[in-house]
Amino acid sequence: MSTAQIVAQAVGVIGIALLLASTLMRTRRMLLAFDAAGSTVMGVHWALLGGTAAIAISAIVVVMDLAGTDPRSARGRAIIWLSIPVTAILIIVFWSGLVDVFAGLGMLGIAASRLSYGQVRLRALAMAACIPWIVYGAILLSIPQIAFSALYFIGMGVSIIRIRRGRWQPRTPAADVAILPADGS
Repeated sequence: MSTAQIVAQAVGVIGIALLLASTLMRTRRMLLAFDAAGSTVMGVHWALLGGTAAIAISAIVVVMDLAGTDPRSARGRAIIWLSIPVTAILIIVFWSGLVDVFAGLGMLGIAASRLSYGQVRLRALAMAACIPWIVYGAILLSIPQIAFSALYFIGMGVSIIRIRRGRWQPRTPAADVAILPADGS
C-alpha cells in the first residue's frame, strides 16, 4: 500500500468513527449531525481514493442530513427529493464506470431513510443502503467503507432490536409525540 493509500484509509477511519457514533444517538437531529460530519470526512477519503462520484454523493448526503432533521419540514423534504435527480446527474457527469451504479443505489437508500418519519424506519432504510455501499467499497478497495458499512448495518440493527424490545427509547421532540409512536417507528 502506498503512502497516499494509507493516508486515505486513515481519513476513512476517522469518517467511520463519526458515522458509527451516529448509530448511538437517541435524537434524529444528533444522529443526522454525526452522519453529516462523518459524510464530510468520507468525502475527503473518496477524494484521496479517486472516487469522484462518491465525493459528490458525500456532499449531497451532508445536505440531506441537514435537511432531514425535521421530517415534517416541506422545505427539507423537497431538498431530499431534489437530491435524487441531482445524484443521477452527478453520477453521469463524474462517471468512473459501472461501480458508480452502486453508489447511486446506496444514495437512493439514504434518501429514503431521510424521508422517513420514524427512527426505526430511518434506521432500517439506512441498513438497506449499506449493501450497495459495501459493493462500492469492495470495488474501489476502500477498507474503511467496507468496514463502516458492515458495522453501521450491525449498529443500526442492534438499535432497532433494542428499541423494539423496549430497552432503549429514542428521544422524540415534544411536538413529534402526536405523530410518532413511542418506539419512534
